[in-house]
Amino acid sequence: MVITDYVSGMAFRPPGRHRGGMTTTTLPARPAEVVDDGTADLVARAQAGDQSAFADLYDAHVDAVYGFVYRKVTHRQTAEDLTSDVFLRAFRNIGRFEFQGKSIRAWLFTIARNRCADHHKSAHVRRSSAVEQLPEVVEVGSNSPERITEGRVLARRLGEALEALSDSHRQIIELRFIHDMTTREAAETLGRSYEATKQLQFRALKALQKECANVPGLAEFAAAGLSALTTLLRMVL
Repeated sequence: MVITDYVSGMAFRPPGRHRGGMTTTTLPARPAEVVDDGTADLVARAQAGDQSAFADLYDAHVDAVYGFVYRKVTHRQTAEDLTSDVFLRAFRNIGRFEFQGKSIRAWLFTIARNRCADHHKSAHVRRSSAVEQLPEVVEVGSNSPERITEGRVLARRLGEALEALSDSHRQIIELRFIHDMTTREAAETLGRSYEATKQLQFRALKALQKECANVPGLAEFAAAGLSALTTLLRMVL
């Protein structure tokens, strides 16, 4: 599907497709945001009405936002539509954004989180299991069929353990270890204080450790402690 929303003549490109026509992966990698003078300059120009500056912000963050939304709705067309809407709303409200301890990525993720919540509420649907899609993107170790199969089985089991967690516990783990957000960015996205977010993450990892304790392939990571568990999260998700 091609996203065809236009704002003042600017087309919103589908996630993974950047200006010039280059297409990346279906479920893109999660780029870490570097908050620098260049980002601040792009925001300032976008706030002044420079559409090309906003297009650059779109290119820099669309993959991460799409990945976040996709994991919430687990449906590609819906994720594309919601991602388009997130940036449409961001475009309309960019003038309200201020750099006061909050990054542009955290601001976009907040819009995305709220938009996903609206979608689920209006549709009266529950979030589908992310386990069904994990095998598409998981390859652990070498590219041999045995290692790929092993990684997919491990990812499926870990996904099932994540699905058993509460929404708040699962969400903080997704933000920190799937989307590679810093604790402060996750706090901004969730609307929590920095310390409250640290405590939530600790409780979430302890809950996940408990869920993994008796699962073949995951039990050894759970027994090795939280650091081993976080390594596993970053390795297979």
